[in-house]
Amino acid sequence: MHRDRKRLFVDRFKWDVKVIEGEFELDEFDTDDAVYLIETDPSGNHLASVRLLATSRPHLLSTVFHSLCDGPIPTGDDVMELTRLCVSPEIASPEAARLCNLMWVASVEFALLFGVSQYTGVSQAQCLSSLLSAGWEIVPLSLPREIHGQLTGAIVIKITPETLRRARARFGYRYPVLEVIPQTKAA
Repeated sequence: MHRDRKRLFVDRFKWDVKVIEGEFELDEFDTDDAVYLIETDPSGNHLASVRLLATSRPHLLSTVFHSLCDGPIPTGDDVMELTRLCVSPEIASPEAARLCNLMWVASVEFALLFGVSQYTGVSQAQCLSSLLSAGWEIVPLSLPREIHGQLTGAIVIKITPETLRRARARFGYRYPVLEVIPQTKAA
C-alpha cells in the first residue's frame, strides 16, 4: 500500500511528501491509530486502499490544510478524516474506477458500522463531481483555494443509511463489501 501510495502521489501527482527508503509514502498520520480499508488480490497484493483518521487527535485537515476552512474544523468521536484514497498505478480503467467505487462503498459501510456520521477531507475541485455522483452529501467548508496549482477544497461528507443505499445502487453492490479484520499486536 505505501509503495503504491508513493508511486501514485509522489511519482505521478508530484506531491512533496515524505518518502521512506526511496519507495514508501508514509506521513506522521500513518500511526497505529490510523484505520486502513484495503482491497488485495488473492495473492495479497495491494489493489486499492483508503486511510481513515480520528479527528479527536491531529489529522491532515487540522494541521496541514486548516487554511482551507473558513470556520471551525469538524471534529468529534463520530467524525473521521478520509484520506489517501489510492488505486495501484498498475491497474487500468475501468478496473481502477471499479476499485475506487468499492473503496467508497466500503468507507460508508465502515462509517455506519462504527458510528461515524461524517467524514472530513480535502479534495481537488475536479474530483467533487465524482463524489457527488456517488451519492455523497457534501458540504464545503469554504470556497476552493489554489494549492500547488490545483483548486482544492475542504469538505464534509455526511453519512447516513441513505448514503449507503445510494452508493450501492450507483455502483451495483447489493451486498456488503467490507470485511472487518482486527489488527493484532505482536507480543
